[in-house]
Amino acid sequence: MPKLVSKEERLERLVAKARKRVEDKPEATRSLSQSPDSKLGTLVREAGYERSSAKLLQTLEQRLMDCGIATYPELTDPSNTSATRIHFFDRRAPVPGYQLPRHLFDEEKQLSRFLFMNKDVLPYCKKNNLQIRGPEVRIAGDCRIDLLAVDKKSDELVGFELKAGNADQGVVVQAAKYMKALLAQAKSEGRPGARLLIVTGQPDERLAELVQDVAHKYGVTTSWLLYSVRIDLTEIN
Repeated sequence: MPKLVSKEERLERLVAKARKRVEDKPEATRSLSQSPDSKLGTLVREAGYERSSAKLLQTLEQRLMDCGIATYPELTDPSNTSATRIHFFDRRAPVPGYQLPRHLFDEEKQLSRFLFMNKDVLPYCKKNNLQIRGPEVRIAGDCRIDLLAVDKKSDELVGFELKAGNADQGVVVQAAKYMKALLAQAKSEGRPGARLLIVTGQPDERLAELVQDVAHKYGVTTSWLLYSVRIDLTEIN
């Protein structure tokens, strides 16, 4: 009869597995897209439980920290669900700039609507003389850009590619597609050139470098921007 594995042994195995996954991917310190990850529900089952609990998550989080592993988001983040993807990192090499999921939009449409509704007061747009034309604008090459703007000073066309959370490898291919389409659209409108802005909720140094390689190839100035959303409640006296 096979030996039954205790929950304590399962927990130890889970922590050891996470440690090895982090050690096998030292490049993970540079981006979410490269870090090892698992859904929270999967971690709970691997620990020998059918459902998560505050006590279990606190225990697992502490065990991981004790062996030098940090997670994003934290296991005890109250906004987590069983489908939340948990990323693992070496605690000695934290990645700066990561934002809590609850501070971000769930979908690009939500982000696009917010930006468009606030287009006249966005500090970045005012500082860079950007006048946003509209969302989901069709441009050359039968492409639809999330937001399209014009630089009122240089007369360049400026496209916004939006990612509500973290970007993945596909953003590099998308960026190339939009760069070509923006250049063609700018030419058809008699404008001197085009730029691309990639707006995401999380930084990704590796993907940003790959996008810049493509930008140099096509001669389209491209910037990677992080957005954040904050809300507060104020009592009216």
